[in-house]
Amino acid sequence: MGSAEQLSEAIRAVLERCQLTVLHNSPDYWVAGEPPGKNPYAKLVTVEVFVDRTRQAADGSVQVTCIAKNEELPLRSVNHCQQTFDQLRTELAQLQAQLQLAARQKEAIE
Repeated sequence: MGSAEQLSEAIRAVLERCQLTVLHNSPDYWVAGEPPGKNPYAKLVTVEVFVDRTRQAADGSVQVTCIAKNEELPLRSVNHCQQTFDQLRTELAQLQAQLQLAARQKEAIE
């Protein structure tokens, strides 16, 4: 399995850990959303994840951009959409740390 496939599987796993269902995905783009029933419709969060491979760094890292949105009016700075985004950001930071550690271990072996 190549690194692009591993990244794709890792992003899918991150979205699922955030209780988001993948609605669409391509190699560099995912759309995921909360399933209905747990929250009111206006609070259901949709997340878009973009992987920009055109800005790949020398170490092989790529830029990942996430957008979280819903129909809820942002009357409070801490709302359901922000909480979901914060959880996603934390999960992605942990994934980044794991991938960097794996890359360093691979380099040490070679």
